[in-house]
Amino acid sequence: VFKWGEKGGGGAADEVDGVFQKLIADIIEYMRTTDGRSAKGHAVYDGFTVLAVKMHEFIPKAGYSKPGEGGLSRMQQYLRDLITHFESVRAVRDTKTPVGLSLFCFSLIHISPILLAPYWNHFCSKQSGGTDELPPTFGCVSGYFVGIFYVLIVLTLHRVQSELEDPFDGDGMDDIKWDCWSAQLDQLGNYGEDGPAKREARSKRSYQLG
Repeated sequence: VFKWGEKGGGGAADEVDGVFQKLIADIIEYMRTTDGRSAKGHAVYDGFTVLAVKMHEFIPKAGYSKPGEGGLSRMQQYLRDLITHFESVRAVRDTKTPVGLSLFCFSLIHISPILLAPYWNHFCSKQSGGTDELPPTFGCVSGYFVGIFYVLIVLTLHRVQSELEDPFDGDGMDDIKWDCWSAQLDQLGNYGEDGPAKREARSKRSYQLG
């Protein structure tokens, strides 16, 4: 989007491309890490500021005197969309599970099995014919089955909740695949009006390096 002037000298395009690539790297770093996220967030907003300054410096180079002339307002709209979408994703990233829900899940997982143990033992009484005399073994099959099945369900739900809370770390199976996303973003420059020439140049460089 911001690669202006590539058919000319290309200086503005190369300079802004470096700023944009650093901005993307800072956003990924902010989303994936948990330590020092405040400083990483400042780096992202600094990148937006540098990008806005470069866009303002491009106005006289394009032969215009105002930001909205000659379709230059599109660049401002793109920058606004970038900031808006980053804020939306950041809201998801920074929103944590409420403390009350976390405490409820903790009690449900660790305390409820102890409280429900007499109820599960009641199934053994039914299995032994309705009498309170149990066989000289460790309970019965039905009691163990109900207890284990209950714990598995609760732990699975807790695991799902933990994975949904942070889909940006890239550790879970359903998390965002940052490597694939970055690769797709890098390939966007190979399409468009200059796409065939860019793909041919990249193929030649790959052949020379290979």
